[in-house]
Amino acid sequence: MQDASSAATRPVMGVAHLDAPSLAGRWSLLQREATPDTVRALALAEGLLDRQGVVTRGAAMAEGVAGGFAAIQQVYRRMEDAGRVLRGRFVEGLGGAQFADRTDVDRLRELAEAADKGSVAAVALSAVDPANPFGTTLPWTAHASGVRPLRRPGGIVVIGGGRLLFYLTQGGRSLLNYVPADVPDAAEVLASAATALVIALRRTPRLRFTLALIDDAPPGKGPVTEALRKAGFRNAPRGLNWEG
Repeated sequence: MQDASSAATRPVMGVAHLDAPSLAGRWSLLQREATPDTVRALALAEGLLDRQGVVTRGAAMAEGVAGGFAAIQQVYRRMEDAGRVLRGRFVEGLGGAQFADRTDVDRLRELAEAADKGSVAAVALSAVDPANPFGTTLPWTAHASGVRPLRRPGGIVVIGGGRLLFYLTQGGRSLLNYVPADVPDAAEVLASAATALVIALRRTPRLRFTLALIDDAPPGKGPVTEALRKAGFRNAPRGLNWEG
């Protein structure tokens, strides 16, 4: 007879001992077939449409397309012949060589009709977002202060009705307002722009900064300051505080 201790220490027979798989053996490097130029060009064209919505000469230049817009334009013309894209003057002032997906064109028409009715809500985007046309497809709107925005990570643009409304610099120290004070619905537009900006800021938890300049001057008691306060900013000795 065997005691329990000896039985417990005796190795169990019939159970395989599994080791981690090794990389031993014969390996071969397989050659990947080269992607045809036509396939690569089509993928590039489709990617531009996904990112830009409306592809123009300026958009192609901003994306650094090899061969420039002329190279990619040939692909879009073939896609147009196949009924996959439309060509037209979708954005005023950017020429007739503009290409877009049919669903995007329909959406542009809807937005244009909504803008005519004054029912377009403002949207805040990263300054480097491909959906921001300013600084690439479109020139930056001139500001009375002479300060020119930059497409830099951390900057935020607020766009509404196809127009630039706000630009917040990286770090939140300065804000440029592009809403004319003499338009009939200026207060409503400012409120919409401020709300869109706050929604974007809240996407970054525990974000804190002091807005020290509005239109290149310390915040006063004007309509822009009031709109920002109602949206969530707080008065501070050196400007307006944001504490997300």
